[in-house]
Amino acid sequence: MPHDLMTQCEQKKQFMVNDKREWRWVKVPVSKVIGPYEAIRCVHCHGAVRLHKQKVDHGPKDHVEHRSRQDSEHCQGGIYFQGKQRLSSQSVE
Repeated sequence: MPHDLMTQCEQKKQFMVNDKREWRWVKVPVSKVIGPYEAIRCVHCHGAVRLHKQKVDHGPKDHVEHRSRQDSEHCQGGIYFQGKQRLSSQSVE
């Protein structure tokens, strides 16, 4: 279990800009994520993350974790962070 759970992520949401629909990444608390979970990514490295919701009162809070260990090793929010931050090599667009 990480010492500091990633309680925020980015979710792709649609906006109307000058009468055109435009998709943008928006930082949201994990507890507020709705809709398709494929449209979420790490705030720090933009890598794919897995959503975990709190199941019991005394369990871990809502959070995300990296799907890839390699992303986790190179992201400040990762469980296995090794001290050198970089963007994901397979970032979610």
